[in-house]
Amino acid sequence: MTSPPSAIAAFWREFSDAEASLKALPLRERVEAANAVIERHLTGLALEMSGDADDVLLDLIVTAHGGIENFPLLMQMVAAAPPLPGYRVRAFRERTTQPDFPIGMDGFELATSDVLIACGQDDGQAALEIRFGREIPEDYRDHACNMAFIMLDHVLGEYDFAVKVGAVDFVENASDPRTPWTPLSEFAQVFDRYWIDTLGRTSNFPDGEHDWSGMTLSFGGQDGDGGAEDMAIVMINRSANPVAMRADLTYALTLDLAVGNRDELAAVQNLQDQAATLLELPQLGIMAYTMTRAGRRQAVYYVGDVPLAQQALAPLLLRDEAGSLELTTRFDPAWAGYFEFAAHCP
Repeated sequence: MTSPPSAIAAFWREFSDAEASLKALPLRERVEAANAVIERHLTGLALEMSGDADDVLLDLIVTAHGGIENFPLLMQMVAAAPPLPGYRVRAFRERTTQPDFPIGMDGFELATSDVLIACGQDDGQAALEIRFGREIPEDYRDHACNMAFIMLDHVLGEYDFAVKVGAVDFVENASDPRTPWTPLSEFAQVFDRYWIDTLGRTSNFPDGEHDWSGMTLSFGGQDGDGGAEDMAIVMINRSANPVAMRADLTYALTLDLAVGNRDELAAVQNLQDQAATLLELPQLGIMAYTMTRAGRRQAVYYVGDVPLAQQALAPLLLRDEAGSLELTTRFDPAWAGYFEFAAHCP
């Protein structure tokens, strides 16, 4: 099977070679032809073009249609794009600039002004409740729900809808009667204010001393499992919340080290704290939480560029106290690992 970097390179070569012939096509046919090219090389991604056929510069948009599992591939593809005269390559379908619009499906039409949204909280994400501001025939109820999802993607943008929004429920009445209903055509600004004012996501890196909270968790030791109770101490960096889910902090980088005794614990904690400083000063990443369990201490940092972060940490990772290091990364744009604990930490 072709590796993602090889497949990406092969796509851009074929697209560049076909560029002149593509430009001779009407815009709709050009998009179809471009997608035929990408389908030969990459799965889960598609291309869209924004602009008029006679524009000097078109936006070439790479989308995963909201599939978070394909976001890393999408971002690799955009980062690898060669210079393309006449195109500006962009990641993710952006928000529409005209949020008051209708769409039709199988003879049924629905406008964004007909879709009412109430915004709440789902751990670290925003929870949305949806009801319709007009009568929906029962035969078209499923159509209306599907259309509302499509509209949300266009109004909020692909990345924000996929990453920042958690539970979405269709209801008759809001679970909190104090929550106002907002037409989807006006919802983007309400969502942004909620993200900043209520959830505290200013996107600004914290200054000074960070605010940490701790809790003790119990694993095992339950009825019938036959094992001893396994205790863990989790420390949550509350000061990381303002930058949670930033599009340039999507990878959880974990430094996992053995702590067999108190001296080793102190040395490992010092090393992990120094790693936080090396990442946070140039704003390459931030330490979000730690867990001490079963003779090991994990420190989890959210970073955007994993190779660059590892390069910054390289001198630390060569030290003697890093001999037991297990270094792992995972794509976690919604910071699920962080909010799994932060939502329940006092």
